[in-house]
Formats: sequence, structure tokens, C-alpha cells
Amino acid sequence: MAQPSFHIYHASAGSGKTFTLVKSYLKQALQLPGKRGFRKLLALTFTNKAVNEMKIRILRSLIHFSESPIPKTSQVLSEQ
Repeated sequence: MAQPSFHIYHASAGSGKTFTLVKSYLKQALQLPGKRGFRKLLALTFTNKAVNEMKIRILRSLIHFSESPIPKTSQVLSEQ
């Protein structure tokens, strides 16, 4: 079965949308081949605040992955 070309997350404030978007983005970005595979991904939000929060969380997760001997300890990588 083919993967959908996009996902839409719709939920109320405080429900974990940003966490879900970051997790999904990182999962996809880290599975793409090459160093610049992330450029094929697009994540849309409706506020600059949400964009900045996503950017911060993505960068923090990547830093955590690079510093952790066992990256599976990250909450972002755990299945929920």
C-alpha cells in the first residue's frame, strides 16, 4: 500500500500537535537518503510562534541525538 503524500493534524491547543509534527518530521528526515533529504519535506503551521517552536524542538532533538550514545532514549523516537 502506498504511503500518503501528506498528513493533516488537526487538534485543539495544548493537545501535542507540535510534538507530533516534530516527531513526524524527524522520522521522515532521518529516513531520507543523502545529507539534504530534509529539503524534500514541508511542514506547515499557521503562526510564526508555532514555526519557531518546531524549529527549536527539531534542533534540540538533533543535538540530543548527536550527544546521546543510545538515541532511542529520546521521547521523540518512542512510539506513542
